[in-house]
Amino acid sequence: MPVIAMTREMGSGGREVAQRVADELQLTLVLHHLVEHEIADHLELREDAVHHLLEGGATLTERLQVGSGRLARYTAEEILELANRGNVLIRGWGACLVLREVPHVVRVRVCAPMDVRERTVMQRQGIKDRQTARREIERNDATHKRILRNVYGVDREEALLYDLMLNTERCSIETSTKLVCDLADRTEFRETNASRAILNDKTLEAHIRIKLRERFGTGLGAMGVTGIEATAHNGKIVLRGTAIHGVLVDDASKLASAVPGVKEVENQMVIVHGPRAFT
Repeated sequence: MPVIAMTREMGSGGREVAQRVADELQLTLVLHHLVEHEIADHLELREDAVHHLLEGGATLTERLQVGSGRLARYTAEEILELANRGNVLIRGWGACLVLREVPHVVRVRVCAPMDVRERTVMQRQGIKDRQTARREIERNDATHKRILRNVYGVDREEALLYDLMLNTERCSIETSTKLVCDLADRTEFRETNASRAILNDKTLEAHIRIKLRERFGTGLGAMGVTGIEATAHNGKIVLRGTAIHGVLVDDASKLASAVPGVKEVENQMVIVHGPRAFT
């Protein structure tokens, strides 16, 4: 079941490439409205507030209400859930980063020189002034770059995030579509039991991290637990971190064990008393 993660530069033709690839391979094309709806439900926010957070137009109140770490966890969870369904093309939302360790996911970036993007934006938005189009593109680029850096700590222009980078000045929409489809059909990107296990583990980690953070908080010494983390391997969860009481350690184990798909929990958390618990 193909899974494609794609990111695009504004005005590069990535929207058309994504749609044509989805049509050709009969994939579900996931755009912002579906991701925003699910995240809004989880965070108990309005969809427009989530859209502002993900697109860079959030107010100070909206940013303080959620925080980049919490937004990253819920966004990653939703992307991994979508990838688990298979037969999907996820455009944007950091999917190329979230799914970078899953071998069967094809990660694509669609780009173009600035003059090509300017012409496209002018045509689509009815802009007559090339400088106005450039300002709109630069604003969009800066916003998405800032969000990925703040939320995930990476530069979206890092080449190693992608398996294929397409320059639509050189490659037509038709050629770009064929290249993506051909890559998705290559042996290296076919789902295997091993690659499915990695995706399942990453999804379990995302679910458990959210439950742990919502239960214990994220601040220094919040709720008596610090540095808590969960890693998964073939359904076995390993918990690490420190706590000020054994009851909190047991609570963490119970939370992780209750997540569907978890086969075993090994709790390596350390109980620390006194000031050391907050260092």
